[in-house]
Amino acid sequence: MSWRPDTLCAAIFALYWTLSPLTLGLLYWRALILVENNKIDMSNIVMISAFAMFALQSLNVVGMLANRIGASFASAHAFFDLFDRIPTIDNESNKGKELNNFRGETEFNQVKFIYPSRPTVLVLNKLQLSIKSGQRIALVGASGCGKSTIVQLLERFYDVTHGELILDGVDIRKLNIQWLRSRLGVVSQEPVLFDLTIAENITYGLENISIDEIILAATKANIHEFIQQLPLGYETKVGVKGSFLSGGEKQRIAIARVLIRQPKILLLDEATSAMDPYNEQIVQETLDQAQIEDPSRTSIIIAHRLSTIRSCDLIHVLEMGRIVESGTHTELIQKGGIYYTMLNAQNNVQ
Repeated sequence: MSWRPDTLCAAIFALYWTLSPLTLGLLYWRALILVENNKIDMSNIVMISAFAMFALQSLNVVGMLANRIGASFASAHAFFDLFDRIPTIDNESNKGKELNNFRGETEFNQVKFIYPSRPTVLVLNKLQLSIKSGQRIALVGASGCGKSTIVQLLERFYDVTHGELILDGVDIRKLNIQWLRSRLGVVSQEPVLFDLTIAENITYGLENISIDEIILAATKANIHEFIQQLPLGYETKVGVKGSFLSGGEKQRIAIARVLIRQPKILLLDEATSAMDPYNEQIVQETLDQAQIEDPSRTSIIIAHRLSTIRSCDLIHVLEMGRIVESGTHTELIQKGGIYYTMLNAQNNVQ
């Protein structure tokens, strides 16, 4: 190690602390000369001394706080930069197309995707997937194969790294993001409810919704009869994160919230995986009914429990970010491939 940086630092530090007494000494010497020449009187010396001591003490404090002041300025700069930053996907943007007569036809064309936080992991690898309007398809596979990533790309939480994601013949990046998300309905494994009434949770984010519309959505979600049995009905508070309700009840309220928006594409991400068999059956019947009430609605279902997707029009098996098997439940069983192995493994566990 070189001694020069340490010596320079020591010299600067010594100069900083000797500057104060040297300045005071110089000031007193000059004041005495002025007194001897009768240019100032003794009463002014006290005032000069006090001013000098307080000014130098203030400079010493500023010097000691210099590092913290510099760090504060740097933090403030980073803070304001964060507010000024324009994200790659701007949630508040009003730009982009809004399609008339949106059908919900979806195509993943040779899509590759890498999460920014994991640049070395290829999550989707040349994914080729076409979904027709009104089709009910399921995505299955081991954890980490890219199922939930497909849903996140459709919600446009991320953009594809390579390839194209096309909705009704238009690249998803050219669509208005607020319009796009208003056409999607998402039901996840853990529904998000707020400490509001049941009616407010169902209509959350919407305005001027009548009670008849709320009841219709709740009826379709198979939760209306339960709500009627409550003392306050639709004005019943659900608690923080729906803590006053069971898992099945929370999920059905979340489904009612989705159905009242009449989405064109329904995304079900492990919607029943955390439920007991009884609640799973009720919620599954609710989801099946949601498809029947609007035959043109496209449904994309992610499931680990293969018993919940037997009625799907098409089942895609993913592995390492690619589709390795496709077909109906019956066709995939006849193939005796990965899907057949997964189904047997689940049946043996049960």
